[in-house]
Amino acid sequence: MKLQSILEELLSIASLLNYTVRREKGNFRSGDCRMKQDNYIVLNSLVPLESRISVLAKVISMHNLELLSIKPAVRLIIEQEKNRKNQETTIPLDF
Repeated sequence: MKLQSILEELLSIASLLNYTVRREKGNFRSGDCRMKQDNYIVLNSLVPLESRISVLAKVISMHNLELLSIKPAVRLIIEQEKNRKNQETTIPLDF
């Protein structure tokens, strides 16, 4: 599956999950946020397509997707991001 097709599928899933996706250019990191009752995903158009896919998949992976029909290749990417997020470790800080 082509990267652009994967991105479009993830954008569609984000919409189903009631996210508004904004694509902007600038010096910022992509991610999700909530303003009042609205959920947003802000994607930096200046970063590579792979990075935008990763951000979308990471945000989507936080939701229950059992009832959604998702193409296997896209579901695999979402699961990989979910596993990557779960493997991230925090560094304990001693104060």
